[in-house]
Amino acid sequence: MLIYSLKKIAFFSGLIMFFLFFSSFLCLIYIYIGYPALISFLSKVNRKYKRSQTILVNENLPSITIVIPAHNEETVIESKLLNHLELDYPKDKLKIIVLDDTSTDRTFDIASKVKAMNPDLVGIFQVFDGKGKTHAINTLMPTLGSDLVVFSDANVYLREDALSRIAEVFLDSGIGCVAGQLNYINEDVNGSAFSNGLYWRYEEFIKQCESDTGSMMGADGSIFAIRRILYRPLDTGILDDFSTSVGAICQGYRLAYSADICAYEKGAEKSTEEFSRKVRISNRSFNTYRHLKKEIHASFSIFNLFKMYSHKVIRWFSFLPMFVMFLSSAVWMFSSLLGCALFFLQLFGYFYLWLCYKNEKLNVLGKVGDILLYFVMTNLACFIGIYLSLRGKKITIWKKADSTR
Repeated sequence: MLIYSLKKIAFFSGLIMFFLFFSSFLCLIYIYIGYPALISFLSKVNRKYKRSQTILVNENLPSITIVIPAHNEETVIESKLLNHLELDYPKDKLKIIVLDDTSTDRTFDIASKVKAMNPDLVGIFQVFDGKGKTHAINTLMPTLGSDLVVFSDANVYLREDALSRIAEVFLDSGIGCVAGQLNYINEDVNGSAFSNGLYWRYEEFIKQCESDTGSMMGADGSIFAIRRILYRPLDTGILDDFSTSVGAICQGYRLAYSADICAYEKGAEKSTEEFSRKVRISNRSFNTYRHLKKEIHASFSIFNLFKMYSHKVIRWFSFLPMFVMFLSSAVWMFSSLLGCALFFLQLFGYFYLWLCYKNEKLNVLGKVGDILLYFVMTNLACFIGIYLSLRGKKITIWKKADSTR
């Protein structure tokens, strides 16, 4: 009788672990494959928005200010400014502002040299309090008077027609903010740069599909533009690009994506650099979500809420089904050979990827190994970033990845 009872308990225990494992696995499938496939399908059958056919002439072009947040960017600030000075846009409707946030290197001196040669186009706005990028932007914005404000990171270069493409998008009065397409120029390098470039193409595919059905769910600081009147002061502990762009949706406007607006930068080539960046972004993104949660629920349509949770919030918590898969297989292994195999496959896989993180030369799987490492590293970074957020930690300042410069 006792043996029968133990077998029964083992059977039902194994059944529960089987359900937990595969339901968690299916959750990950939905997050990374199911939602992109669904939003792609919806974008094809219900594409509401078409590109404007209006021809822009100088008289009706909006005035634009490009804001370049910079903290110790001496290695790239000159080439960044020279790139922007070559943009194909009327100079009488353009201003380029270097937002020098407490730099301790030669950023100001180099920017001043370029400004001296282009006094009507280039400006420098200095902030000395060291409170981070978001606070610096808050300080600068009230001084601007242009129709549009374009934000672009210091290590990002724009294609010659980027501003004209931005102006075209804003011909639609329902659009409050637009993000462009970021291209990684070192994506052919194995390791983090390759994985980041691949992941970014995947992300931008989703953004395009979301934009085709209404609004995408958040812009990236590499290149995005907003109507100046829609900018709202931000809390210093939140992600400026995510909060500013989502804020446009909260105010009743669309957040669009345009692959015609092209930007270029180097991706981080070291996993350790990319991991630190992901922790920072995760912490600030989740802080932003918590800060805007009530407003998002009050102002978003049901469809936009579905996109926000499927694309952002649920994905941030991908580490939970991964943890459940590992834990359930650890219990299941005692009653099933399949459970035992799945547990040791995960255990060996995580250990191997940890070794690859410590020494990338140990990666014998090539690009497959790079992708797996990036996936696990990203979700671990999300866990740490969200944990710090729930503990009240706000990462306001970060060290840039040197390999992206």
